[in-house]
Amino acid sequence: MKQIFRFLIKGFLGVLLALPLLAVMSSGTALGAAEGTLKWRYQTGAAVRSSPALGRDGAIYVGSNDAYLYALDSSGNLKWRYQTGGIVDSSPAIGRDGTIYVGSNDTYLYALNPTGTLKWKYQTGGIIFSSPGIGAGGTIYVGSADGYLYALNPGGTLKWKYQTGSSISSSPAIALDGTIYVGSSDWYLYALKSDGSLKWRYQTSSGVFSSPAIGADGIIYVGSADNHFYALNADGTRKWLNTGRLTLRSSPAIGLNNTIYVGDDEKTLHAYKSNGSNLWYVFLGGMIASSPAVGKDGIIYVGCEDTYLYAYNTDRSLRWQYKTGGIIFSSPVIAGDGTIYVGSEDGYLYAINGSSAGPAETSWPMFRHDPGHTGRLGRWINPLSSLNLLLVGN
Repeated sequence: MKQIFRFLIKGFLGVLLALPLLAVMSSGTALGAAEGTLKWRYQTGAAVRSSPALGRDGAIYVGSNDAYLYALDSSGNLKWRYQTGGIVDSSPAIGRDGTIYVGSNDTYLYALNPTGTLKWKYQTGGIIFSSPGIGAGGTIYVGSADGYLYALNPGGTLKWKYQTGSSISSSPAIALDGTIYVGSSDWYLYALKSDGSLKWRYQTSSGVFSSPAIGADGIIYVGSADNHFYALNADGTRKWLNTGRLTLRSSPAIGLNNTIYVGDDEKTLHAYKSNGSNLWYVFLGGMIASSPAVGKDGIIYVGCEDTYLYAYNTDRSLRWQYKTGGIIFSSPVIAGDGTIYVGSEDGYLYAINGSSAGPAETSWPMFRHDPGHTGRLGRWINPLSSLNLLLVGN
């Protein structure tokens, strides 16, 4: 009888101890907070069109139209800010050693130490809207309004530059073999070798402002202002295109089951199968220039002109929506604790509670590939844990 009693007591205590863990697991959010609710917000001095990036220590880096790059801790406190000479629309990228790279409308690409001090800066010949990408060897790639794609050594010296026919606002994507893909306003998507020579270029019928995404099979997905969404093979031949009223500034993300998500200027969030057929679409309240981010649980997060951040389930049902005070051009990033960070035209960086424990483990689940914005297919270190985030294509 005593043994039975002890067994019952142990079982009861075990259930009590497990309840808090079960509550956190079921909610999927930090401290069990409700999805789609505000965790905190931080006010900058102007609109936030830059998309936030996460450092390995959980710090959040984001640019603002007030010319500053901001570094915040995960509680929303200011760590530091660095003043550039112009608007910072470019989204920061975080190097393996913690260096933060970001472009500015003052024509410079900046390299900042994790403490917020200047490491170096490199002047291009035009405004930098493009967000930098970081190659496996540490080379930094960035486009400029002067029409060049620049390749810079980690020390800030020029490695090479390649001239396209017009300005570059598209951000470069880097494949496993080192090929760099980038769009230009001259209507072409370019594929460059790591030495800066042309591999191929593919002509669309209008400017390519969208930034490419790369599938695990090497397929390149990109939109154009010609109302087409393209899937190109690694040799530059077309696999398929999807036509419609698809003026695209939003960049694609690849979710579970290789579903491709992208927004358009006609207020539509699209979900495409990998063969190019339409899986579903849903109308939002405004133009979608923000790029979707897909969570580990498959949830799709995207900002909109109507001031809302939306969360959709994979069956296109609305999970929740959160209203900011301005248009959202910024693309969301998902932290390992479920927090979604996104900027707004109202000048705030928002931290919203969510249920996704980081981005989906797919080849390209968000703008710039990963929360550190490397723009490179492969492995990324989760800043909130000591584990590697294994993305398909490593």
